[in-house]
Order: sequence, then structure tokens, then C-alpha cells
Amino acid sequence: MVKDVIDGLKLVADGIESVKKIADAVKSGREYVATKHPNIQTDLRLLLEELRKSVLLIKRASAVLTNFRFAISTDNQGLELARFNNYFIQSKTEAQHLQDHIDDLRTHCSKIREHGKQITGDATRAGFIKLFTMLGLNSPEKEKELGEKLDTLAYEDFQVANSAAEMLKCLVVALTDVQDALGEDGGMRPANMRAAAALLAEYGPAFEIMEEQAAEAVKELRESATGLE
Repeated sequence: MVKDVIDGLKLVADGIESVKKIADAVKSGREYVATKHPNIQTDLRLLLEELRKSVLLIKRASAVLTNFRFAISTDNQGLELARFNNYFIQSKTEAQHLQDHIDDLRTHCSKIREHGKQITGDATRAGFIKLFTMLGLNSPEKEKELGEKLDTLAYEDFQVANSAAEMLKCLVVALTDVQDALGEDGGMRPANMRAAAALLAEYGPAFEIMEEQAAEAVKELRESATGLE
């Protein structure tokens, strides 16, 4: 179970990495755009904002698991079980709230295409490659790579939205696995708490990495959009 979740999180990481590369490219080309193509700045900033909203949802989902830790002692085990149960219920509510926004992410993807079309006149892969050409990267190979990444994020298979959906799936599986470790037949037993805590510790690092990577991507997107009028 743990391996399946960690493998799923690797797919999420691929989407985040694509977003970060796009943010870096825009940041390096802002001055060139301001001089050579000032008319595209607003749509370029709005395109980055749509990507930021999507990655922010991934960050929120990963934080749900990393925010809980058991406090193990002999005198408060019953309280800890009740605390986890309350947290589990709240996390399911939060997961459902985030799930309700997955369709919104697909709307964000369509907005990315709209802004891409406003910039280049073409919301296809060729159009996105042209967008990075307009950043003055002077590298056909890199422009092609980034154009294809943006096309995948915004058009082909809605990679950001799919990454968020995968993140939520991993979250629910991990929390349910921890809950199951506490007991069977609808009960939770203090004797199982150390095993559940150990399982939570196995999941934790992978979710922490996702949270950190998503937070870094959100920061980079915000910085890249700064100065684009």
C-alpha cells in the first residue's frame, strides 16, 4: 500500500516539476518581454496565476497528512485515538472540498489555453512553443521542450488537474491505511497506536516532499509573475 501511494506521488511530482521549469523560463525572459513584447505581459501573468491556483491545491492536499502526529504515552492513548478519529473525519471533509475543486482545475486549464491564444494567436503545441520563443530564450530545443510541457499541462491531458486528483487519491488511501492499522470492525485500540504511528511515519516524508515542492512552485510562479503588467 505504501509503495503504491509513493509511486502515485511521483506522478504528482512530474507535474510540479513541469510547472517550475515554465516559471523559471518566464522569470528569465521577463525583461526581454517587457522590451520586445510588452503587449503580452498581462496574459502571461494571468497564465502563471492559473498555474499557481492549481499547484496551491496540491500543496493543501499534501498538508492534510503532514499536519497530524500521534502523541504516544501510556496515560493519554484514549485521547489520542479520539483526536485521530476527529482529524480523520475533518480530513475527509477537506479532501472532499478539494475534490470538488478538481473540475475547477480543468477550467483553469482552459483559461491557460485562452491566455496562450491571446499571446500567440494559437493555443496548440506550436503556439506554446512560439510563446517561449517570445521570451527570448534563443534555444529552439528548450523552447520546444517547454512548449510541449505547457501543452501537456493545459491541453492534452490536463496534467495539473490529474496531478491534483492523484494527490487526493493518495491522501485518502494513506489516511485510511493508518485508520485501519488502529483496529478492525469499526474499532480503534490503544495497543495498535504505535503501529499506526509507524505507518504514518512511512507516509509522512513522501507527502512532506510534495508539500515542499508545491510550496516552492507556488513561490516561483508568484515571483515570475512579478513585474509583468
